[in-house]
Amino acid sequence: MKLSVAANWDIELLDGLAQIPEVTSVYAKLPYDLVGGGRAGSVLPSVDLDAAAAYIREAHKRGLSFSYLLNAPCLGNLEQTQEGKERLLEFVGRLVELGVDNVSISNLALVSLVRRNYPQLSIRGSVLSWPTNLPRLKFQESLGVDPLLLPYSEFNRDFQALERISSNLSCGIVLFANIACIYHCHYLAEHACSVGHASQENQGGKKTPSMLDSYLWQCTRRRLVQPELFLTSRWIRPEDLHTYEALGVEEFKIIDRSRSTAWLLRATKAYASRRYDGNLLDILSIEMLGDPNGFHPGIEEQSRKSMFQLDTEERRLTLRMFRLRQRLLALNVTIDNAMLSDFLEGFRKIRCAETFCDDCRYCHRYAERAVRFDRDEAARLVLEIDELIDDFMTAKG
Repeated sequence: MKLSVAANWDIELLDGLAQIPEVTSVYAKLPYDLVGGGRAGSVLPSVDLDAAAAYIREAHKRGLSFSYLLNAPCLGNLEQTQEGKERLLEFVGRLVELGVDNVSISNLALVSLVRRNYPQLSIRGSVLSWPTNLPRLKFQESLGVDPLLLPYSEFNRDFQALERISSNLSCGIVLFANIACIYHCHYLAEHACSVGHASQENQGGKKTPSMLDSYLWQCTRRRLVQPELFLTSRWIRPEDLHTYEALGVEEFKIIDRSRSTAWLLRATKAYASRRYDGNLLDILSIEMLGDPNGFHPGIEEQSRKSMFQLDTEERRLTLRMFRLRQRLLALNVTIDNAMLSDFLEGFRKIRCAETFCDDCRYCHRYAERAVRFDRDEAARLVLEIDELIDDFMTAKG
C-alpha cells in the first residue's frame, strides 16, 4: 500500500511522514497561481515560490516525491489562446525548475499541452476531470495520465465497477481514503469551478481575498438535517483498505491541505496502521465539522486580515460566517467507528447508482446508531445557516 498525503508546507509534517513507510508522496500547490486548484486560496496556508522550492527539496531529502496540483477544471479559456498557452507552459516550466516530480491536472486540454511540451513530466489524474466511466478513464490513460484518481461518488463503493476498471486499465489507480463530500453532491460541478477560480491569480485584476462558499454552507446544512449523509459519503475506513487492495488498488490519497500537521499525521497513521478506534471525524475531512483544532492555525488569522479588503456587506456576512463556523465546530459530531465494522459489506449487494436512498435506507439505519450530535443545537444552526444563505443569495440593489 502507498499513501499520498496533503502537504500544508510545514517541515514538521514531512518529518512525521518520513517515519511512516507507507507514505511515498506529498501533494500541494500555491494558494493562488495561474491555473488554480480544488481549494479556495483563502483557506490554504500562505507560501510563495521560493518557500515552495525549499519545501520540495526537504521532501526529497526525506525520500518523498512531490506532486503539484494543477486541478482547477476551468481555466477561463487560457488554454484556447496562443498567449494563454504560452503563459501556461511558462508556469509549468517554473514548476519543473522547482523540482516537482509530477503534476496533477484536471483540464484535459492542459494535459495534452503539457504532454506535448514536457514529455518527461509525469502527469497524475484528477477527479475534477470527471472520469466517471471506463471509456473516459481509458481515454485519459491514452493521454499518458498515470495513475488515474477515480471519482469517489461513482466508484468507492461500487466493487463490480472497480473490478472492471482494474482489469481494463494498465495504469495505476488511486482512491481518496478520507474524503467526506456528500454522495453525488448536487453542486459538484459548480463548487469545483468556484473554488478553482478562487485559487487563480488575476481574477478581476487581484487575488480573491475571501469567499463565502455558499455551496459548502448548503452541504453543511444538509448533513445536519439528514445525518445519514455522513455515512453515504464515499470515505473508506482504515479497517477496510484490504477490500480495495484485493481489487488492485495500490495507492490511497489523504486530504486535505487546510489541515494542521497534527491532524494530517493522525489521519495518515490511522490509514497506515489500518485501524482507528473512536470518532471517524477525527480522520475524515469535513470543512465545517469535526476537530476544532484540526485546521491549519494560520488560516483563520489570514482570513480575518483579508476582511479589510471587503466591502461593508461582505464583511458583515464574513463575520457571521466565522461565528457560525465556531458553533459548528463545537457541535461535537461523532461517527462511532466501532458501529461500522460490517457497514461496507452491505454495498456488495446494494446498487447505489440504481437505488433511491430513501427507498433503501441502509445508511439511515446505521446512522441512527453511529452518528451522534445535539439535534436541538443542530436545528438552531440550520435556521441560522438558512438566514446566512438567504442574505448571500439576495441581490443588493
